[in-house]
Amino acid sequence: MPKLTEAMIQRRIAKLQLIAKKLIKKDKTPAIKKIIALMKKTDVSLSELRASINGKKPGAKSRSISAKYKDPKSKATWSGRGRTPLWLVTAEKAGLKRDKFLIRS
Repeated sequence: MPKLTEAMIQRRIAKLQLIAKKLIKKDKTPAIKKIIALMKKTDVSLSELRASINGKKPGAKSRSISAKYKDPKSKATWSGRGRTPLWLVTAEKAGLKRDKFLIRS
């Protein structure tokens, strides 16, 4: 049995790592073809599939939230959700009450 050198071992390691990468990287084509065939068979659209992946019910529509506050100068609006807009923060720092910017129906 020949004596193994470090260089020989490193070459073997590199070859084995290359083989391992090829084994890990699988061809997804057959799986994609099966998914497409099943989608056609069951009449599932791509938008329905996307909605399901994102955790939404198929066909569910997102609701828009109406504005609750409005800046009289810039006409910018805010629903009252999320981060307070800069125009409202500035107004409150100037001593104005948030109620002044409420949109009244």
